[in-house]
Amino acid sequence: MARKKKIKVNDMDSSSETEEQVGQEHTEEPSVEVVEGRSPRDADFSQLEDEPTEQASAAGGDSQAREFKEKYLRALADFENFKKRTLKERSDLLKYQGEKVFLDMLEVVDNIDLALQHAEAEPEKLREGVELIHKMFVSTLDKWGVRASSALGKPFDPNEHAAISQIPDGEAEPGTVINELKKAYFYKDKLLRPSEVVVSVAPPEGGE
Repeated sequence: MARKKKIKVNDMDSSSETEEQVGQEHTEEPSVEVVEGRSPRDADFSQLEDEPTEQASAAGGDSQAREFKEKYLRALADFENFKKRTLKERSDLLKYQGEKVFLDMLEVVDNIDLALQHAEAEPEKLREGVELIHKMFVSTLDKWGVRASSALGKPFDPNEHAAISQIPDGEAEPGTVINELKKAYFYKDKLLRPSEVVVSVAPPEGGE
């Protein structure tokens, strides 16, 4: 009899253990990874927060890229307009570079026309008028850097003078310019045209 009771006690213990195991199986909570500084029951929203931030960053980058592109296109258009304007101004400058010079020359022509209208005036007055026109013309040339250079009485210089003829001259040194048909003219430091001159040479021996 005592053995049978022991068996019942064991059965009850076994049954009790089985019920506890079943209860544990139903009541056991799912495992949660524990992160340092965070309670096991706290939710992890880190990944959810990163997604909007990345999208906002991408949107901001696209907006900045569009802004840079618009600025680049505007700068490119401005540069193209600047090139066209510069080329036109340079073309006009080369095409009409003598405009101001000719305007000054027209003043001289006007005075010549007035002199011709009074060609029947007294010879002395006509001469005075021509001298004034000549003076005005020389002044206009000088204004634009054009100047005359007389070679009369100077040694012959092939770089500035063109000898038309040679004449024996006992008074002047051989190779001296004794007559000048046309003066040399310079534009600033450049020779525009040489002078046309007559150069002296030594007279023949025994000649007069």
